[in-house]
Amino acid sequence: MVSERQLVPSDRRRDEDSGKYDTKYQYEGVLKAVRRLEPTTTGEVANELDCHRNTAREKLNDLADRGELKKTEQSNTFIWQTI
Repeated sequence: MVSERQLVPSDRRRDEDSGKYDTKYQYEGVLKAVRRLEPTTTGEVANELDCHRNTAREKLNDLADRGELKKTEQSNTFIWQTI
């Protein structure tokens, strides 16, 4: 299992205006998890990353919007795969 600490290096940058951390590494960690598990569900990714399902869903949807993941609905469940 990949912990949040493994996803975001301790030297990550914080935006001075918003106070938010750069999410580049978090997206890379989500992509790595999907590659290991694919085809996979939101819940499986959340379990792998040890994060809340809403957090996983947000990152997965962002990656799908960027064209890096394919999202398919099967029986009220979203299946995620890399493109």
